[in-house]
Amino acid sequence: MTVRRHDTIRRAGGRPLALLLFALLLATPVRAEPSPLDLAGQPVRALAFHPDLAIGFRSVVRGRQSIVYRHLHAMAPGLTVRDARFVYGWTCDGGDCARNGLFLGYDLAAEQFFLLLLDAGEASLTIPPRGAPWPAELAAPVLGLRPDLRRRIG
Repeated sequence: MTVRRHDTIRRAGGRPLALLLFALLLATPVRAEPSPLDLAGQPVRALAFHPDLAIGFRSVVRGRQSIVYRHLHAMAPGLTVRDARFVYGWTCDGGDCARNGLFLGYDLAAEQFFLLLLDAGEASLTIPPRGAPWPAELAAPVLGLRPDLRRRIG
């Protein structure tokens, strides 16, 4: 009887190695991602890079990555949580959020993020797009800084 080399390898080491790897997987604790609600007080970039937002966030900032990422790495107050549902914050490179700022908010119940990028005083990017209504809890911090944007964020 001829034994093929790959059968010998599988018989000799494959099964015990698979069992060992399976046992290690069972013994390794599962690390769950923190909820966006757990990001209170952290910089806005923590929300932008959270798995619930990261893919959508990266896709909408195309063409504006350098300015957006500059804002995300600027010193800013931490994220605010409201009503155990909304997480939001402002960040601005240069210190004047009303002129050159980035607002990012997330509604956990709707699983939707809201973004406003101000460049030289103009809203150059709004997610959802212009005229789509924002929840009052996320519109309030934007309108508190820029009341003239009421039409822009609904």
